[in-house]
Amino acid sequence: MVGEAVSSELRGADPDAAGLDEQALGRLSGKVSEDVKSGRYRAASFLVARGGMVGYRDHIGEVSPGRPARQDDIYLLMSLSKAFTAALVLRAVDEGRLGLDTRVADLVPGFGVRGKERVTVRHLLTHSGGTYSGFPPPPPLSMADAGDLGKNVQAVSGLPLAFTPGTQVVYNPWASYALLGQSLVNIDPRHRGFRQIAQDELFGPLGMDDTAFGLAVDEPRRVPVSVADTDGAVVQRAVFESLNTVMDDKAEHPAGGAFSTVDDVFRFAEALRRRGAGAGHRVMSQAMFDYAARNHTGDLRNGFWDFDCEARGIEPFPAKFTLLGGYVRGSGHHLTPFGHTASPRTFGAVGGGSTMWLVDPERDLTFVYCSAGFLEGLDHFVRLREVADLALAACVD
Repeated sequence: MVGEAVSSELRGADPDAAGLDEQALGRLSGKVSEDVKSGRYRAASFLVARGGMVGYRDHIGEVSPGRPARQDDIYLLMSLSKAFTAALVLRAVDEGRLGLDTRVADLVPGFGVRGKERVTVRHLLTHSGGTYSGFPPPPPLSMADAGDLGKNVQAVSGLPLAFTPGTQVVYNPWASYALLGQSLVNIDPRHRGFRQIAQDELFGPLGMDDTAFGLAVDEPRRVPVSVADTDGAVVQRAVFESLNTVMDDKAEHPAGGAFSTVDDVFRFAEALRRRGAGAGHRVMSQAMFDYAARNHTGDLRNGFWDFDCEARGIEPFPAKFTLLGGYVRGSGHHLTPFGHTASPRTFGAVGGGSTMWLVDPERDLTFVYCSAGFLEGLDHFVRLREVADLALAACVD
């Protein structure tokens, strides 16, 4: 039974039993330790599994002064949260409550104006709808409104289309997934809020007991958002650290407001490694998973990173968005958070500056990584690529 497998996964195993090389895993921990000592970030917790069996885990550094990283730390997952929202949307598609080509204007009253009439659910899942793509909340909102789903949807709905849907890909931290979250609320036959839908249909059934959209500010296991003390960083520290109070237990931010532990993220990743099922619960059909895990943006680059590529001398790279709230590795030599050596079908999700999970189907490897200390822009992608390649190097056939 699937549920029995899940319980044994989290008991873990020695690296040999999981098909992992212990010396290679030591190099992974060594790299993370070096980066923590150099100030690239403050702390990290991660695990490596093969075939659903956890063969290695480590917790390095201090998530805040005097507080060592622990297995049960609860992190703000930032954009990794999109994977949860996407799973809920695809589940609704499986159930016939909406379609990938359903127009958002038919789901969210007031959205279909100023050129946005034909934006679809598929466009939102792949950041190709031409909706607002700014990093802060949409005007006239401020960070204080980040957790107010209704306000965000209202603000986005009033803005004009930025480009013809489907012709470009520009990642946006707010608009697309706020609209998807509101769509789920609007079609819900039980009239639940977004947080409750996620709890009832995803987190609860998968045994993700330490996961929720929003978290009490005074929760003792909550990892505070911080900014790494790196040379040349221009990120506004106050903006990001304000998330420590803005994202409270009432916040509903489908694009970046989920909180979770390393183990709970693993439970979710395992459900997708199994093509949509975990803990005896089917999140989505196998047919839907197989379709969603592909590259749905072709060779289009992610225009959101144009400024960062230029500033850091990085060649522009294809977006490779799936419908799963994240990316697929694909082929070719280009920047990818999943590692140069990952197989082309490797899929997963990334949270800006802090988090990642990936599944490499060819190696049957799952890697979950959560860190404290926001690292700006594509520097985070580079960091993830480095640790992912070290995790992949530990695979023993």
